[in-house]
Amino acid sequence: MSLDDKLKTTPSAPGVYTIRDAAGKPIYVGKAKSLRDRLRQHFRDPDSGGPWHRVMISRATDFDFLITRSAREALLLEATLIKQHKPRFNLRLADDKSYPYLMLTEEPYPRLVLLRDLPAQARPGGKGRPVRRGLHDPKRHQVHRLEEGDIFGPYPEAQAMRRAMRLASHLFGLRSCRRPLTGEPCGVPCLNYHIQRCVGPCTGRVSRQEYQEIVRQVRRFLSGQTGKLLADLRRQMAEAAAKQEYERAAVLRDRVEALQRATQDEVVVSTRNLEQDVAAVAVAGDLAVVAVLRVRQGRLVGHEEYVLRSAEGHSPGEALEAFLSQHYSRAGWAAREVLVPPDTAMPEEWEQTLSDLRGSRVTVRRAQRGAGRRLLEMAQRNAEAALARTQALEVRREGTAASALEDLRALVGLEHPPQRIEGFDVSNLQGDYATASMVVFTHGQPDKRAYRRFRIRTPGPDDYAMLAEALRRRLAAADEGDPKFLPLPDLMLVDGGEGQVASFQRVLEECGAKDVALVGLAKREEQVFAPGRKNPLPAEAHAAGRFLLQRVRDEAHRFALAHHRGMREAAMTHSVLEEVPGLGPRRRQALQRAFPSIQDMARASEQELAAVPGMNRRVAQALKKHLLSLAYDAGGRSSDEQDPEPRSNQD
Repeated sequence: MSLDDKLKTTPSAPGVYTIRDAAGKPIYVGKAKSLRDRLRQHFRDPDSGGPWHRVMISRATDFDFLITRSAREALLLEATLIKQHKPRFNLRLADDKSYPYLMLTEEPYPRLVLLRDLPAQARPGGKGRPVRRGLHDPKRHQVHRLEEGDIFGPYPEAQAMRRAMRLASHLFGLRSCRRPLTGEPCGVPCLNYHIQRCVGPCTGRVSRQEYQEIVRQVRRFLSGQTGKLLADLRRQMAEAAAKQEYERAAVLRDRVEALQRATQDEVVVSTRNLEQDVAAVAVAGDLAVVAVLRVRQGRLVGHEEYVLRSAEGHSPGEALEAFLSQHYSRAGWAAREVLVPPDTAMPEEWEQTLSDLRGSRVTVRRAQRGAGRRLLEMAQRNAEAALARTQALEVRREGTAASALEDLRALVGLEHPPQRIEGFDVSNLQGDYATASMVVFTHGQPDKRAYRRFRIRTPGPDDYAMLAEALRRRLAAADEGDPKFLPLPDLMLVDGGEGQVASFQRVLEECGAKDVALVGLAKREEQVFAPGRKNPLPAEAHAAGRFLLQRVRDEAHRFALAHHRGMREAAMTHSVLEEVPGLGPRRRQALQRAFPSIQDMARASEQELAAVPGMNRRVAQALKKHLLSLAYDAGGRSSDEQDPEPRSNQD
């Protein structure tokens, strides 16, 4: 079907579309309230979107689309497809990780937990709690199934999130342990209690009512209601002093002073209870930077800068639109008011989309005068300054990488600097749970999308044979045309010395890839070996090149070791669970999805175990009893377990 025929049959419905080139590769992903109108605009008016748009349409040979039920669904799907395919003509956020949130758990004695991947319909805050599904705790690799809890965030900067958690502990004494507490003494209190960073509900000396007052204060602090919180603390301090409870008054005084110090950088920008995001953008070359000022409770509480790539040929308005799409779809939530530059197109469409995302009214307003205009000018200055810093950093990083690659070329004796370097390593435990890693550095920088892992099939603790198997499988995949293993590298690095290099060289010759350059890096003295040489290369005179090889080697070792430990942990968990009566295959799989390790399972309460899909209280009690019988200590290791360090190939 021709493009014209396909355009005629495209529906006038909201959705997401993907434009593809002759090879079928996605080159642009977009969303639209009307797919027909937007796609017709693309193909019948190539000059409508600037220079990049003309080039994109000249390469486009096909498109497909997916109809969605709402603009919110289109926003989320568009961001997912951009993150997945990284189309050439889409502006992309340089950091595409999901944002962390903090949740106050609904337990008798609540604690703060870190969450990621919050559902888009969830609305952070104390009131109007949404139905929560699949809240992910990355520390425990588990899905939280607590039905209630206050969610705060998102925190675009991990530093701000960690600071909030630290203050909740230091200022208010909120507990951080996972003990299932009932108010009765349950063992020796931890170090946090002794250094006054936890009020110690495990001691039984803190009533639930007293602890709930602490939780209420933490809730106000995380919600940004510092003014009300300070007034409340001062009132309590005065009441304690009037009752001659001087020790409690002193504690409250110290808390007030610490809270004032923690919030002294907050600037009052309005006497109204405003909740705003103020966004401005600066574009130069292939980079764009969006600066966002966060206004909460009428106070400027922080700002962030976000870098977008592939910006060449795009206008500031297009860069801002790409940011709004990807940023708020990741955050899953928007402020009540978003201020944008006066020349921003179609703020009304964004109002509807962000309102659907938040679950309540969101206003997108062009800041043209007054306090909003002054805030926008401040954001613009920050965006321009951040763009200048980013450009300088890029130039310095590219210069450093180019220098290291040139030094490596001279060390190894190549004709040109190696643009693609692959590093290999293996990790195993006396031959068990063996895994190999292949990491890729492109232009001197890690290219994590190209990393690959291999589950080794070679029996026995033979590192040479394991490495040879990994290389054979890598080269065989390339011969079959697998794009995941193309192109072949300019340089291969094996973790080891002369023996590992000779083994690799034999495999390269067998597979017809003898032209690929090869070196080995020995751990003990960081010596560099090349095929056919008994003595190491003179790496002392090429410090930059050797340091780049060390980075590749260390990354390969880390990647292999992480996979090995995951395999070993999964096998150990499965074997332990088989011993529990009532745990069939489905329940074992559900438990392994909910808890990353047997140690995390042992630390969980019976309620958390019973909340796993397919579990019930009787089986949870049996599992808990069995895990306790194994005598797992707090460090996650049983008293009779011997856990030698996994082997990796030695030189």
